Amino acid sequence: MRYLIKNGSIIDPARRVATVGDVLIADGLVERVLDMADLHTEHDPVGDDVEIINARGSVVAPGFTDLHAHLREPGEEHKETLASGTLAAASGGFTTVCAMPTTRPTADTAAVVRHIQALAQRDGRIHVEVIGALTQGREGKALADLIELAEAGCRAFSDGGRPVADAGLMRNALAYAAALNLPVMTHCEDPQLTAGWAMHEGVVSTRLGLPGFPAVAEETFIARDIALAEVTGAHLHISQVSTATGVALIRAAKARGAHVTAEVTPHHLTMTDRWVLGNLAPHVPLETPPPRKGRRNPHPELGLPSWLDPTLLPPYDPSTRVRPPLRTQDDIDALIEGLRDGTIDAIATGHAPQSRVDKECEYGLAAPGISGLETALALVLTLVHRGEMDLVNLVSKLTEGPAQVLGRSPATLRPGSQADVVIFDPEIYWTVDASSFASRGHSTPLQGQRLKGQVMLTMSAGEIVFRRGNFGRSHRSQPAPSRLEGILENE
Repeated sequence: MRYLIKNGSIIDPARRVATVGDVLIADGLVERVLDMADLHTEHDPVGDDVEIINARGSVVAPGFTDLHAHLREPGEEHKETLASGTLAAASGGFTTVCAMPTTRPTADTAAVVRHIQALAQRDGRIHVEVIGALTQGREGKALADLIELAEAGCRAFSDGGRPVADAGLMRNALAYAAALNLPVMTHCEDPQLTAGWAMHEGVVSTRLGLPGFPAVAEETFIARDIALAEVTGAHLHISQVSTATGVALIRAAKARGAHVTAEVTPHHLTMTDRWVLGNLAPHVPLETPPPRKGRRNPHPELGLPSWLDPTLLPPYDPSTRVRPPLRTQDDIDALIEGLRDGTIDAIATGHAPQSRVDKECEYGLAAPGISGLETALALVLTLVHRGEMDLVNLVSKLTEGPAQVLGRSPATLRPGSQADVVIFDPEIYWTVDASSFASRGHSTPLQGQRLKGQVMLTMSAGEIVFRRGNFGRSHRSQPAPSRLEGILENE
């Protein structure tokens, strides 16, 4: 099957392209890209094997790469499977997803890694990269066989949501990874400072009487791991950075020439610890953030955009419990600035589906994590709608940035490249209904929220793996100006 994607606003960060035009897909590859100038002289391919996909008013971009997702299989299929997780990823616009080693058994041997790869080949909708465990059983006591894992195809090593508390062990891990020229994805948390934590330590935790996870617990380990990476010459990747000081540490390390990269999640970019207050939020006197130009705030004291409303939740809602926890508005501002100036290289979902049993309990006992693949794009598009980030840079953080962390060529719409493509409408409004998620995990603080921006179609290797309704099925149409033309002209 061949596809002609017509009238789309094409954004291809790897080629520094932002234009309006058509994309022809054939035999799993991008065959041609025609911008508006070409459309006056070129003709549509003719034939029964060509499907016209009308993308007018939508963005056509390379498929997204997610550096951080917990797909659970094998061992916890009641939370997620390779089939459900990759379908959720496809519906979120992702064509490559990195599966963290948080499986049972842990992905700390070549046998387990190859088993996951076989499951992904059989059941997956998109490309799956398996991240090998850094330590045996993710217990932080002895190194896994990193050479064996690399030979099995692992592109990076991580203990998932667990820190390596032993500094000597972490140094050895970084040294081995440096010899293999592969990154270590580290979760930065000092467990001695977070014992019994429930949420971010601050004004809100004090108000609610919940034990806190202080920002310094993350920041001390970021500083430690950066120092160890500089000594060993390793590529250190900071997973899910969430604090302002953490961003400053990473920025300083990059300025010194350290091989350090970082990621941030959509929820840490858009939601503060005040979400744990839920519908108590408007009635609790808290510090007032400075007004932001262009924001429409239903609750000015919260500094939130109009399309995100924490008061839809009850207080102590376990869906707001993530690791690291939701931080403050000052942290969010620093994270956004880090994205803009290149300190933070990528946006990763941190997708961590949990069962109802694990989430519907006392707040401090609830398993941390939310299902984020299907809401990721809409959440980060709020930064564009608020004027805090441009659309081309945002797409880059979902495509080019993650690929560079993995040491691979970024997805692109260059002719001859594999056709991993996403089409999304940044202007469409929709309401989150977790019961309709493809993911088996339905826990999200965004339930009932009205978001702006949605994935309409995803292709992996030239095959449509997700289509929303009958999107794009229409008669042939002449090129027409896109409502995104103004955005692209300003880039």
